[in-house]
Amino acid sequence: MNGDKVDSSMNSIPVVSLFRGIYNRVAKRLGVDPSYVSRVARGERKSAVVEKALAEEVRVIRDHLNNHQSNSNNNHNNNHAPAEQKGKSKIKSRPGEPLEA
Repeated sequence: MNGDKVDSSMNSIPVVSLFRGIYNRVAKRLGVDPSYVSRVARGERKSAVVEKALAEEVRVIRDHLNNHQSNSNNNHNNNHAPAEQKGKSKIKSRPGEPLEA
């Protein structure tokens, strides 16, 4: 089954999971019911405020994805130390206490 194969290019968090809960987040921020946000998103209702909030939430997710993509393209992330710092300990001793190896 092709659907069961693991694609190594996939991120550890599937993209769709970033959109999960978007209506709830927008509804909570605006103090409205999530079903109302859903109806606005489907075009059944009109609300400039809800549409703007949804657009902003999608923009935040896109920015996150774009930043993650640029980090993975460089094969770096914030957990890696620069090459000149590799091998150096980031742990500092308390005054009067030596570091143990």
